[in-house]
Amino acid sequence: MNGKYIPIKTRKETSKVYLDEIIYIEKNLRKTLLITESRTVAIYCDMASMKQYTDERFMDCHRSYLFNMDKIIRMSDQTIYMENGDQVFLGRESFRRGRRAFDRYLEQQKNRGNQEKNL
Repeated sequence: MNGKYIPIKTRKETSKVYLDEIIYIEKNLRKTLLITESRTVAIYCDMASMKQYTDERFMDCHRSYLFNMDKIIRMSDQTIYMENGDQVFLGRESFRRGRRAFDRYLEQQKNRGNQEKNL
């Protein structure tokens, strides 16, 4: 697999988690959980450390979550529905910020696709 990744270093393992695989990142007390297509990786770090490895695909609308917008199926009723079946409920303001960010992202993806067709 090519591309950007988050380096993982714990007592039990050293590995890479590729951004393409990450569905979302969740801060849960002192642990940060990287929820991927095949596993959940728990590490001790803060969200600021995670943000430095992510790119424009990752939506930061809530202090405890970073969502991979490529993995969002839909957003409705203050809930984000992810490809893996997870549903994350957000407060009203966090949901509004997230929805605006997701709308902009989808528009950018559409424009990018149209530009590639014209080449």
